[in-house]
Amino acid sequence: MHRYNRITTAAALVAAAALAGCGDDFLTGGELSTDPNRPSATTTKQTFVGVQSNLWAILGSDPSRLACIIVEGCAGTNAQYQALSESFSIDENTTNGFYTTIYAGGGLIDVRREQQLARAAADTLFLGIAQVQEGLLMGTAADIFGDVVYSAAYSGPNPKLDPQLTVYDSVQAVLSRAIVNLQAKSVTNVGPGSADLAYGGDRAAWTALAHTLKARFYLHTAEVRPAAYAQALSEARQGIQGPAGNFMATFSGNAGEENFLFQFVAVNRPGYLAPGPFIVNLLEQRNDPRLERYFQPDASDFADAYAYDPTTSMPLVTAQENLLIAAEAAFRTGDAASALTFLNGEQRVEGVPTTPASTTGNALLQAILTEKYIALYGTLEPWNDYKRTCFPNIAPPESARGKKFPARLLYDANERQTNTNIPPAQSQPARNANDPANATDPFGNKCLGQ
Repeated sequence: MHRYNRITTAAALVAAAALAGCGDDFLTGGELSTDPNRPSATTTKQTFVGVQSNLWAILGSDPSRLACIIVEGCAGTNAQYQALSESFSIDENTTNGFYTTIYAGGGLIDVRREQQLARAAADTLFLGIAQVQEGLLMGTAADIFGDVVYSAAYSGPNPKLDPQLTVYDSVQAVLSRAIVNLQAKSVTNVGPGSADLAYGGDRAAWTALAHTLKARFYLHTAEVRPAAYAQALSEARQGIQGPAGNFMATFSGNAGEENFLFQFVAVNRPGYLAPGPFIVNLLEQRNDPRLERYFQPDASDFADAYAYDPTTSMPLVTAQENLLIAAEAAFRTGDAASALTFLNGEQRVEGVPTTPASTTGNALLQAILTEKYIALYGTLEPWNDYKRTCFPNIAPPESARGKKFPARLLYDANERQTNTNIPPAQSQPARNANDPANATDPFGNKCLGQ
């Protein structure tokens, strides 16, 4: 990891725009307009806004689009996106500097600065929120890259990589501390207030988000730690229960403040991304109303409200995800009745028909996993679920015959060139420690793509 000077809000915005790689811009105005070119001191709110911008960019731009292509929810139709779609072509430049933004320009360095400022102000509300941001940031980094720099992030020019499962354990610990700090009451607990465009600094909303993130990251380890299903269920019961609590990226629609997908498909890279035939066929077979929610009537492009409205909010962590984590975790721990209840609850939130009470056994598990693949369309989670379960059990295209679906991304080339602890591309693992290849899907069928 590079050695960086203190990151200001201005630098955070530059990094957020750079992460989008293929042309995404992000928020300006408001807190971000406080003379960012001549900062004399970085306030807690300014630092928060930089972290908020960076997190939204990480979760809503290139990584989520790459994940959508990998699980055949999207089709790459030009340049590097087409190469990924047709031949699983991934190299050290695929992420366009994403690994660096985990640390700089609204990344871990600014998160830690935010926490330092919150402690100095005795603001445990702000501190807890910053710790939730850290957990989301570093847990996502572990999801994608596996081993990442974390405990040694400030140790010099060649920090060591922490093992992926160790990172997950550290993330669970920081989220637990966040929940404790969020509950503390004091007249000095001011929080980010209106600078927080997702929750307005609401402690209950951030607490529920922290529990859902704990559930998410427990689930991501369950393939190698089966006891994590019970832990995920416990956390999901305390997580986001309804759409009012969803963690959303919001956009004004003004120039530079548009939805990331709009910026990509309508402004910067038209013709690079299209609906994936697999999900289109799945929705058509099910007569699923979300076909029209996501796509044009002929399924040749994304729906106007989904991709071509610059003000469309982007879901990042939702009640739908939380309830479906609870549904799968309940099923995996032997409580099919609760699994069906959670699944039906999610379907009511989504506004789709509920699963009949007669659905049991493998049919119930398949209903849960299928619903999650559809409901979380456009996020990283269908890829994370596929790596863990081999569901949906999709086959590589003919153009990628003999290859396996990508299970992780390579570290950025500039990071490898800077940090000697990052191995060359050919020496990096094909899969992360939490996701050994599945021989079969959950229903005993040969896994076609792992």
